[in-house]
Formats: sequence, structure tokens, C-alpha cells
Amino acid sequence: MRKTTIDEAIARVDDWKGKEISYKPVSGGITNPNFKVDVEGEHFFLKIPGAGTDYINREVCHEANVIADESKAGPRVHYYFEDTGVEIFQWLDGYRQVTFGDVYDKDIFQSIFERIRDFHHLETKPLNLKQSIFEQAWDMNARAKKGGYISPFNDKMEYLLSAIEKALAGSEELCPCHNDFWTNNLMYNEETNDLKIIDYEYASMNDPYVDLGLISAVNYFTEDMDVEMMKIYGGGKVDERAFARMKLNKIACDIKWAYWALYQAASSNVEFDYMNWYGQKMARLQHFWLDSRLDYWLDVAREKSTRIS
Repeated sequence: MRKTTIDEAIARVDDWKGKEISYKPVSGGITNPNFKVDVEGEHFFLKIPGAGTDYINREVCHEANVIADESKAGPRVHYYFEDTGVEIFQWLDGYRQVTFGDVYDKDIFQSIFERIRDFHHLETKPLNLKQSIFEQAWDMNARAKKGGYISPFNDKMEYLLSAIEKALAGSEELCPCHNDFWTNNLMYNEETNDLKIIDYEYASMNDPYVDLGLISAVNYFTEDMDVEMMKIYGGGKVDERAFARMKLNKIACDIKWAYWALYQAASSNVEFDYMNWYGQKMARLQHFWLDSRLDYWLDVAREKSTRIS
């Protein structure tokens, strides 16, 4: 991937040549330098790959963004440059980032899982990357170790990751997955009651319950919220085995992202407290893995599903 600057990236867009252009950095991202670009009154979002992100498959990221565009789950994709990984999108005027408290709004809660379902089930060609949460987690595990810091909980994390991987083996229902449902990757328009999902850099063909488990973990869902999420996604029904898979993926996702935070702390050029990010993941993990139902979920994940409601 060839490195580039914001000025070089802007100069590559033929449609913008000869036009009056200004730009400013966009805060909130923790992986890449992002910019709002004004082209004679029309606004765009421009993303440049950040340092230490060589593990991101930018071509697949672009494929996922196109699926999101076509399914209306994400913003319109305007330009993509394969050699630099730069991608330029519609600027979401009137939208704001979803906050943790927003998930308690019934309309926003409903919209989140309708949009996730739209993205998962758009009938289109699959992404050119099949990568499970476990492949991602083991990769980040290796990268974190090279960074010079090994979590004091590493033995427990590796044991659980292996146990969950074995329990879920062969049960995946592969579909295009986002794999990075940080709350700030959701954008909401109050006036239109429309929700968009952004940042598909970690997308792959994966188990859909990875996305559901991750968004539940990140937003500290209650048990009732987990059930309601599964009902919306499942058309009013909750499959017991699917519920167990979601719960197990909550653990696997936080393990992966804890390792990711340790790796980023050693390699990123973005100003962000990654060790604090790691701490949040570990606090949740220690809660999740003490759940008395963990062994039950592992057993259910290996068995045929039943219905609960």
C-alpha cells in the first residue's frame, strides 16, 4: 500500500480538478486519519489508511462498503484508489454518532438491527475474504506479543478462545459481516429516523452472530436487551443455539479487541489511549467469563437448536 497525504489524495480525484476545495481533519477515528472535504459546497468524507494497519484488506473493505451502500446500511461510496487504499464517501449531513445511551431509545435500537440484517442479507456476491473472529483474534494475539506486552490474563484468554472456537466449529452461517461494531460506527439522523453503519475495514465473510455479540458487548446490553436484539434480527423468534452462539461470540470479540488494543498501543500513529481501551475490554471480559452459564452455552453451541421466546 503506497503512502499518501491528504493533498495528494484530493489531487487524484479527476472530478475535483479545477474546483475550489478545502478540508479539515475529522476527530473520533482511532485507526485512520479522516477528513471532511468541501468541494464547492458539496461535502465528502475522505479516509487515509493509518500507520500499523497493514493487516487490513482494503480491497475487501471497499467491497463491504459497496454492499453497505447498495443495501442502504451505509453511506454512498464515491471514489476508491486501490494503490493507496484511500476511500471517499458521501458526507452524512444531519447525522450524528450514536452514543451509548442511544441504545435505550426503542426506535434507534430497532433501526440498528434492521440495518445489520439488511447488510448481512443483501443478495450479492460474497466478500473476497473468509475470516472468522478466531482467525482475527489469533492474528492480533501474535501481533500483541510482538509489541512487547503480554496481558496477565493471557492464559485464560487463549484457553477460552480455543474452547469457543472448537464449540462453534462448523456451525457458522457465513455472510458479509462488519466485525467492528464500536458505537461510534453507527450514525443516526433524528429528523428522518435513519441509521447508517460506517467503517467496514474489518469486514469479512463471517458468522453473523459475531456482529450481534460484538454490538451487545460494546454497548453493555442487559439480558433483556440481548433477547430483544435476537427477536428483531430473527423475525420475532429467538433460537436457543443462536443465542448461545451470540453469547460466546461476545467473549471471543472482546478477546480479539483486547489484543488489538495492545497491538495498536505499540504501532499506531493515531493519538489515542489504547491501554485504556484494553482496560475496558478486560473489565467486560472478566464479567463475561464468570457467567455461570458459560459451560451450558458451550454445550448448546454443539447441539441442535430449539426455540425460546
